[in-house]
Amino acid sequence: MKPIDVIIVGAGFSGLSAAYYLQRKGLNVKVLEVSSQAGGRARSDKMDGFTLDRGVHFYHHSTTELAKIINLNKLELKNSYPGYLLHYQGTFNLFTNPLYQTIDTVSTALAKNASFTDKIRLFGLYAKLKTSTYNKLVKEPDSSTFEYLSKTGFSKKLIDSFFRPMLAANIFDYNLQSSSRFSKVYLKSLFQDHVALPKDGIGKIASSIAAQLDDNTISFKTKVKRITDNGVELINGDFLESKFVVVATNAIDANLMAGEKIMPAECSHVSTLYFTTDKAPLSKPVVILNGNNGTTIVNHVFVPSLLHPEYAPKGKHLVAVNVVKEHDLDDEELEVKCLTELSEWFGLKVMDWQHVKTYHIKYAMPFKPILDEVKFSKKISNTVYACGDSLSVGSMESALRSGRETADIIAQEFIKGNYKKRDFAESN
Repeated sequence: MKPIDVIIVGAGFSGLSAAYYLQRKGLNVKVLEVSSQAGGRARSDKMDGFTLDRGVHFYHHSTTELAKIINLNKLELKNSYPGYLLHYQGTFNLFTNPLYQTIDTVSTALAKNASFTDKIRLFGLYAKLKTSTYNKLVKEPDSSTFEYLSKTGFSKKLIDSFFRPMLAANIFDYNLQSSSRFSKVYLKSLFQDHVALPKDGIGKIASSIAAQLDDNTISFKTKVKRITDNGVELINGDFLESKFVVVATNAIDANLMAGEKIMPAECSHVSTLYFTTDKAPLSKPVVILNGNNGTTIVNHVFVPSLLHPEYAPKGKHLVAVNVVKEHDLDDEELEVKCLTELSEWFGLKVMDWQHVKTYHIKYAMPFKPILDEVKFSKKISNTVYACGDSLSVGSMESALRSGRETADIIAQEFIKGNYKKRDFAESN
């Protein structure tokens, strides 16, 4: 067997990206993935004719890294409606991107949760973020997102009814305690262009990248117990030796395998409940936000089968209901609570929806209370590196860039011969 140059732990976007670029540089790479498929937290399951994304994910057209690896046309992307449908005090109003939907801006103008001043400031925020570069945004003074929105002059009513559920739908921060820099980067991406879904689910992106790798590069259902300077120890006791190791898992698992905190591990979580119905509760493929702050638990709803009918069997629709707030409900109680709330939105017909599956994503997004620096690679030792969006901004773009930049660093170190060959016994 040819000696392994680089072991990559994790087949999420950063690990796949690192593997792709390392192989292009002629290195022998092995990717170890604990689950049965690639994609990390952006995977899709096929079940009884449904395509179930593990949480509601979207492809952002502002992403540039993915097109360097795959042909985007093969994803068969379709754009969602460019804005949000806000449910607030018994009514629905569209909050739209004025660049794309000038007719529906009337609905935005009539929204009763925002004062005239709020609406003017919303347009001002849109203009500011649209014209500011990402590099500029991450260097602006930092504070909590709530503090930033308050200082910008938005009313408490608009913050509670719109910004909370909208940012929770994207970075899972309902409390608005994440870094304002972090939030502005996401808002700019949302304001800048459409978001989309692949025909075969968000997992199609990772599987398309994996298809660019050499045969047998990824070993699925392979759990790493410990990383060392010259390889990894598996949970079954086997040891795989390599010249370099790249840790490309979520931060919690990375720290456990390293035996120390090598990455910031603060994170947000989300639960996604899937239901099926014969008739969709709305006509547009738009994210519906819950603007009713208080004891309600549903944050946002999306019907992916309105975008791609292939998400559900013929004659059926798939509804994704997302919960971001913390709760102590079991799965059955959570299901009943969500349906009861949504019956106030769409009527009692909601109680006829059939539950398909519930996902609890414990590491849905890195939580950034302060974004003090943006890094895309971290050197743990001379032969061990960490990569992933936990180091910077939680996104596909950051993860892919992190893998690429880490691969570049290792390739240069490999050329220079800056690695040690040691026995496993010497690392104990």
